[in-house]
Amino acid sequence: MLWLLTGVTTVVLLVIAMFVKDISRVPTAARPAALSASAQTVSHATTPGGTRHRASPRRSYPQVTDTTSGLSYRLLASPWGQGCPSDLNSSMFDWSAGENTVAGPVSLDGSVIDWHGLACSGQLQQQFAYAGPADLEPTAMGLVGALDPAYYAGVPHSRTIEESSAMPVSGHQGWIVKFLMTYPDGASQGLTWSTELGAVVVVDRGPSQAPAVFYVSVPANLGTQNATTLIDSLRVS
Repeated sequence: MLWLLTGVTTVVLLVIAMFVKDISRVPTAARPAALSASAQTVSHATTPGGTRHRASPRRSYPQVTDTTSGLSYRLLASPWGQGCPSDLNSSMFDWSAGENTVAGPVSLDGSVIDWHGLACSGQLQQQFAYAGPADLEPTAMGLVGALDPAYYAGVPHSRTIEESSAMPVSGHQGWIVKFLMTYPDGASQGLTWSTELGAVVVVDRGPSQAPAVFYVSVPANLGTQNATTLIDSLRVS
């Protein structure tokens, strides 16, 4: 009886060993689909053809870097180019960097000049009182009020405030005032657009530095979404 039990046990163990060996030879494709799918999800995604795709790196764009104000922002593609139009500088506004493109001609006082879409940056000038972050909102509104007669007076227009709100920039406190210029009779002076989206952003850089100012104004024929793109790209270097 002992020899019989020993023989039966040996046969059973051999059968089990052969079964385990056969299982180990089963192709991966035959294993449960759920296991295969979850493994793919964790490691990488595949197309039906088997090509592996990884997340694309975040695209970088050319930048305008203003070392005077500490601001940087996206440089839009051609026809936009580096530089804030020099004739915008005055005792109230001193722009140290920027970009612009020509929107079209406009007739002013018997002469024809180029009207620009633009983005300009610089430090807040001393004519605008500023004692700290509590002054961000009134300073931004004051800048918009001063920009209007300085840059838009040549064409009859109306101005509507679209937004006035806090806007942190790279961890610094800031304030944005967004406005819409409307030219009801602009065509009589050669304008091929009837509206223009503009904004002023004032950024506090600390007690030992003058606030940074960013000014953007884009006529509708250049795509007012570009104004939003520039505002969203704003950083303190």
